[in-house]
This record gives sequence, structure tokens and C-alpha cells, in this order.
Amino acid sequence: MSVHGQVKVRTSAEQKAARERERAEKLRLYSTQYENILNNRQLMDSFNLLKQTENILVDHPDCFTLWNIRRESIVKLENGKQKEYLEKELQVTQMCLKSNSKSYSCWYQRQWCLKQLKEKFNLNLYQNELELCKKYLEYDERNFHCWAYRYYLLERLCPSSTSELEPFYENELSFLRSTIGINLSNYSAWHYRSKYLDKLLDHNPSHRSTLLSTEWQLVLSAVYTDCSDQAAWFYARWLLFKQLGIQLISEDEHIKPLEELDELESGNKWCMLALCQLWKGKTENNDKRINYLEQLANRIDPDREQFYRDQI
Repeated sequence: MSVHGQVKVRTSAEQKAARERERAEKLRLYSTQYENILNNRQLMDSFNLLKQTENILVDHPDCFTLWNIRRESIVKLENGKQKEYLEKELQVTQMCLKSNSKSYSCWYQRQWCLKQLKEKFNLNLYQNELELCKKYLEYDERNFHCWAYRYYLLERLCPSSTSELEPFYENELSFLRSTIGINLSNYSAWHYRSKYLDKLLDHNPSHRSTLLSTEWQLVLSAVYTDCSDQAAWFYARWLLFKQLGIQLISEDEHIKPLEELDELESGNKWCMLALCQLWKGKTENNDKRINYLEQLANRIDPDREQFYRDQI
């Protein structure tokens, strides 16, 4: 719009008001459609319900009530149509994920569809879904909804043959390693790595020492790359105290590299805390341990003062 030949520039207040009007109109439309479905669902057939709920869910994928209605509608269909609509539902959920890739309801709906297709029609699509996960993790490698979905898929793809388990888990650990390499702060990747390493160790107890040594080198590489990143430190503590145990923690392999890192990155609270826990477990360097805890409490991380004092 122009006034006397000059373009009128909207002020921020006008822009905010326009956005508010747009949101209000979207909410009004959503509420009208939603109430119409709830009030008339007993009068509508399954096909109509599926069409109308899809129209809403594409823009509002978190409405679990509408997903419930869709599940009820699909189950009522005869087998031929049921299979067709279960396959279509995978396409619908994929469209909805474009609106919100972290929708609990949407990811759950995909799980439900896959289960129905497998149990009722012996159609196993779990392997195909791994590519979808890879795609969404490329968009956002920290999408924990997608990570949980991937874990769900792999649990169902896990081979029953003992001889196939090791390459299966090692393949997933390799994928996780590449993901961690992209972003060391990827808590989800570290978390699922711990779950799969647990499984691999259970099935390969004779390889335990080699696997844990290799894993420790991965963690050291991560903390030396970014000493301030807490995700790798959480994993390091899990590896040291839950997997190895204090008796198997080695002075040369585990403690000295962290002491050297402490010299390079003086005052890093994560490294100091890890060393304090190791020294306490090994009953050594007690004076230095107490000194570090006092530094952490008084100067470096005073917001957690009592946590550190409880360990002195």
C-alpha cells in the first residue's frame, strides 16, 4: 500500500497485530472443524472421518484425540480397505511430521500402523522406516522422538540368531558414531549408544575388554575435542563407573589422560568432577580432590555449591 507515492512500511506493532489476527483465525477454524467432528462422529462413516481428521491433522498433528478417531475408523474397515488405508496412513503421518517433526502422537501413529500391517497382513516395513529416521536425523540430529522411533524399529529388527547379533549391533554403533561425530552434544546419540553397547557386551562377553577400551578412546577423543561439552562427560561417567567399575579403571589408561586434559583445560568443571570421582574410588590424591571440590563450590560452579560440599 502506498500513500502519496510512498510505500507504507508496517511497524512492528502492526506486524504483531497481523500475526495475532492470523493465529486467531486459524484457531477459530481449527476449533470449528474439531467440534464438528466430535459432535457428528457417530453420524459419519469411516471414510468421511478419515478425510476430515486428515484435513486438521496436517496442520495440527499433536491432537491425539483425532489420531484415536483415525485408528478406530481404520479398524472398522474391511480387510482389503484396512490394508490400503494403513499404508496411506504412513503417508499421512509423514505429511504431518513436516508440520511438527517432534509430535508424540504422529510418531506413535506410525508405530501403530506398522504393527497392524505386520500382525494382520504379514507386511514387514520396519527396515524401510530406518531410511525415514536417517532423513529426519539429518534435519535435526537431536530429535529424540525420532531416536526413540529408531530404537523401536531396531528392537523389532533384532535378529534371533546369535551369530547375526554382533554385526547387527556393531552396525548400529557405527551409525551412532557417525552421528556423534557431527554433533558431540547429541545426548540422544550418546544415550542410545549406551543401550546398544550394553546389548553388544551381553552377547559378546569375551570381547568386553576390547570393546570397552575402544569405547574409551572414542570418549577421550570427544572430551579432548570439546572439554566443555557435558554430553560426552555423562557418557564417560557411565562407561567408567557402570561398565568398567572402579576395580578395572586403570591409572595409565583412564586417569592419566584426564589429568593431562585437566592441565590443558585448567578450571574445567567436568574434568575436575570426573577426576574427583576417580580419585575417591581409588582412594588417592585426597587433598587435591578436596581442593578441587572447594574450588568448584566456591568459585567455578557456586550454583551447585552444596552438591560439591556433600562430597568433601
